[in-house]
Amino acid sequence: MLTFKNRILAGIAAVSISAVTLSAFAQMPPGGPQGHAPSPEQIAKFEQMRAKHQAQLHDKLKITAAQEAGWKLFLDKTKPAPFDRAARPNKEEWAKLSTPERLDKQLDMMRKRESFAEQRIAATKEFYATLSPEQQKTFDAEFAKMQHHRWEQMHHGQRGEHKGPPRDGKPAPDAPAK
Repeated sequence: MLTFKNRILAGIAAVSISAVTLSAFAQMPPGGPQGHAPSPEQIAKFEQMRAKHQAQLHDKLKITAAQEAGWKLFLDKTKPAPFDRAARPNKEEWAKLSTPERLDKQLDMMRKRESFAEQRIAATKEFYATLSPEQQKTFDAEFAKMQHHRWEQMHHGQRGEHKGPPRDGKPAPDAPAK
């Protein structure tokens, strides 16, 4: 059985990894799960939403003047990696690779994402340690909400539709008729 502190740290680690996953979609090769690079409009929309959520979290945590420098450092260290089109092979280059070469490239990208996740987790733990117990509770609650939201998106899609058949065999109440 995990202690409360270990649960908190495990939750923070899971949330940090989830955040990295969100930013990593831009680093997937063509033909991967997304199949295409995000548009500049999508990137701008993501940045706008990220800034809004950061401002809300800042307010909910009631960051003090003494914590402001740590907050800014936390944001800098957990910022998603910028999308680099040059580091991404185009469809023709990807198609020319053999299966072992593709797997090696995918493994390399996974290692880069893992390294980035480790940096984000370390930054999160460092910032978390500077928070008061009350702020830590707020931080935990907000990240639990974010994690739940991502879980819902992963299992029900962006628009709330359920992926896969219902468990009881009946159509979902909000499912479109076919």
